[in-house]
Amino acid sequence: MSLLLSLGARASFILFSLLLTFSAHSQEQEKVDYLSLSALMIKEGDYAKAEEAIAKVDQKDEKLDRKKFYTLSGIISLNSVRYSKSIGEFQLAIEAGQDNKILYVYLAQAYMGLEKYEQALLQLTKTAELELKMPGIWLLRSKAYWLNKQKYKAWEVLNTAQSMFPDEKMFLRNKLFYAIELGLFQEAVKLGQQYIEENKATADDYVALGDALRRSGKPEQALTFLERARLVFPGNKNIYVAVAQSYMDLEKIQAAAMILEEGGIYHNKLYKDSAELYKKSKLYDRAFYNNSRILDQRDKLMQRMALHLEAENYDQVLAMKNDLLRVGLLDKDEYQYVMAFAQFKIGDYDAAESILENITDPGMFRKATELRKVMVDCADEKWLC
Repeated sequence: MSLLLSLGARASFILFSLLLTFSAHSQEQEKVDYLSLSALMIKEGDYAKAEEAIAKVDQKDEKLDRKKFYTLSGIISLNSVRYSKSIGEFQLAIEAGQDNKILYVYLAQAYMGLEKYEQALLQLTKTAELELKMPGIWLLRSKAYWLNKQKYKAWEVLNTAQSMFPDEKMFLRNKLFYAIELGLFQEAVKLGQQYIEENKATADDYVALGDALRRSGKPEQALTFLERARLVFPGNKNIYVAVAQSYMDLEKIQAAAMILEEGGIYHNKLYKDSAELYKKSKLYDRAFYNNSRILDQRDKLMQRMALHLEAENYDQVLAMKNDLLRVGLLDKDEYQYVMAFAQFKIGDYDAAESILENITDPGMFRKATELRKVMVDCADEKWLC
């Protein structure tokens, strides 16, 4: 009996302890500062969790720091591309006493997102002393003027910003691309050379500059930078592609093919692109040579078949049968059709018909039907074929 009482007492004690623990945990839950947690999540760039945390804030709490609450809500909305909502929240933060000038930068960003550039520029006039230590404000102002079709003012803002922040390379970079968009290509080349000489230009910088000039119809100027980039960054795939595109814009297909062939030493897949350009130039020997260097067997065989068809080497297409079977390409009706077409071209109509009978794909079936009609006409009047 005493044992039962002892056990009962122990059970009561454990239950009481659990209740105390649960009560303490509940109180701890109630004390969670969701506003600070939201701020922490924003700092870490996790806006989804920041939004989850701020949704749990008790907005009816009289002690709630409303200027902080609306500021954080506005930042979350801004980064979630809910521009109109963020504007309303930032304005409520200001009404609640938020006097940090960074809010006007946020408001400008929101208005930019809504394409209300005049409003964005108005907000940037309120940033006060922040302009002296935040170069990004000047970039935003320049962009707002540019998108508002006030391009001269956008250029002047960059000039002012350059004098204020001489160590910031982004202003020169933006002027360079503005010059290209304005069609000031000589100025663009001059700025480009200045940018490259004064800064540690990356391969991406060279490519961006070259592509901008090329898209503006100035492939010669693009090559001025891209050929230099090829020397500075040997082996960079994007540079080889950009140089080749510039040569193609100049209708120098063979030169583009040669560049990609060189790039293939570093990036094997460029051999395929080089072979395509050699094929376009009717330089089949060089196309086949580059094709032979492709490591991906399926890509190699698919392109080789296309090359043989282009060169009318139909017997060579048929000789590829075992290789095509090995990589599973003859499971596809389009390749079965190619084999049937090759049989037709060498005059073996029976073999062609035997292959066509296996085609079931609707699109390829129609092509097979057309080929059968041609074969009937050729059988009747061989001189037509």
